Amino acid sequence: MLTYRDWSRRIALAALCLTWLFLATAPGRGEDLPSQQGLPLELLVDEDQPLDEQLRTMQTLYEVGLGYLPKGGILESVKSMFGGGEEKPNYATVGNLAEHAARVRGDLVQTEGIYEAGDERGVLRSMGHEIHVEIVGGSKPQGFGTIEGGADGMPVAITGRVETQGEEALLRADMLVPSAMIAGIRVARILELQEQYEAAVEAYEEVATNGALASRPLAAFARVQAGHIALTKLRDEGRARAQYSAAWQPYTVENSGNPVYYTWVPAEDEGWERVPVAEALAPRLDRLNAKLLGYRVVDLFVRIAGGSPAMGVILMAIVVRLAIYPLTKKQLDSQRRMQAIQPQIQELQKKHATDKQKFQEEFWKLCQENNCNPLGGCLPMLVQMPILIFLYRGIREYIVRFDGASFLWVPNLAQPNMVLLILYTLSMVAFQKMAARSQPTADPQQQQQQQMMAYLMPIMFFFFFQSFPAAFILYWLGSNLIYFGEQGFAMRGGEAGKKSGAPAEGERAASDGKSDGEREGGGLLGAIVEAVRGRGGGEDRKQARPASYAEKQKQEKGRKQGRGR
Repeated sequence: MLTYRDWSRRIALAALCLTWLFLATAPGRGEDLPSQQGLPLELLVDEDQPLDEQLRTMQTLYEVGLGYLPKGGILESVKSMFGGGEEKPNYATVGNLAEHAARVRGDLVQTEGIYEAGDERGVLRSMGHEIHVEIVGGSKPQGFGTIEGGADGMPVAITGRVETQGEEALLRADMLVPSAMIAGIRVARILELQEQYEAAVEAYEEVATNGALASRPLAAFARVQAGHIALTKLRDEGRARAQYSAAWQPYTVENSGNPVYYTWVPAEDEGWERVPVAEALAPRLDRLNAKLLGYRVVDLFVRIAGGSPAMGVILMAIVVRLAIYPLTKKQLDSQRRMQAIQPQIQELQKKHATDKQKFQEEFWKLCQENNCNPLGGCLPMLVQMPILIFLYRGIREYIVRFDGASFLWVPNLAQPNMVLLILYTLSMVAFQKMAARSQPTADPQQQQQQQMMAYLMPIMFFFFFQSFPAAFILYWLGSNLIYFGEQGFAMRGGEAGKKSGAPAEGERAASDGKSDGEREGGGLLGAIVEAVRGRGGGEDRKQARPASYAEKQKQEKGRKQGRGR
């Protein structure tokens, strides 16, 4: 019969065996890693070396590599724009250099990959391509001083000029330093294998948001993989949606119908497979966004429009314009009233040319008397801005459904379109000019500022909206065109009122506060009243006109003097 001591020994031995088995198979010991079949060389993690050691090495190379990245800033951009400063290398992938060496021969380039040192020449490999590297001018690899074996087998960034030997490319390297891009990706990969998922997402995101690295091919993988970990491991849908959304716009572009960016996703059976970024993102992003209010609103309009995304956007513009039409009507009425008192404003300007404060006081008094607001043109725009922001978010959330949808000359509503953007910019110039007409000012300096803003704001929007999806630009262009129609309808209504002898609403408001004689000066009704009162017509009618601002002031002064007596 086993004693208590025998049972204790057996339990302790079993615990030691289980602990050894766990430590032997755990990631971080370089054994039994998940399959890496199908991944490019840059993303492979050495299965024969402990992960902790690889992590420290890659972290060191990443920090060193960051120091060699080009410095950004406005000053550097201006210098490069005007050709100032030293020659800057153009970034190119190893594949492009290998396939188009003759085209770029003699160019100063920078590329990156995994370096294999040789006696006279090395080899740089990346994404299944390779080129020969020859270090010239007595240059030596930099930044690998603490790494055993130096740059051999390490991720490197090489700067040099392209030469050809026969049909093969040869890169004569002036500088060979650690690649921050590849080292940073490997840091995130190792953290992921060690099941440090929070740190892995942060590492992927740090690489993808670095301005000098964000446009490189592996940045797309960093974004997609960060979203995948956030969704499947951290169960954080909001974070996954943010990563996928940030990846969509820059990494789903095409060149002559071919995807520019690819990523690697786990295969159904085992390993990894290379797919276009749009293919990897579309089902995940659309499934996450379908739960959001903005997505549902846009989807409702698209369904009402018969399933056409473009017509759904136009329908949204029509509905929003109809919803804010009462405000727009007030704006147009205010605009007509302001135009009616322009002669009086000019008289005020002459009278108080040297006293701006007095002019402002009299100006606002005049506007109040005639029931018009010079700032009325801003109200529809201010009200529409929150709606625009909401609809923009809705369009971004519906972006997967816009992908591939066309409208007239626009091949893809999910991508920017330059022709549509130019038309929108022209419509904004016209819109700004109309807004300025509804906010007239007698101050020449302010008039000049208004004229300048009528062009500056659309130009600013032109550059700001260059990366926006065409669906949003189509909405705003449609909204502006509808506004122009409302403007034309209102002007036509005002002209019809004048021809019929009845003053338009704005003109009626401008006549408030005037004397009976002033209001009866024109039209059929005025002629009848004059005949009844024995005033006659002819020359007397021609002389009957609304009093100018100066005449009003004289009349007011006369009344005050009469009361004083």
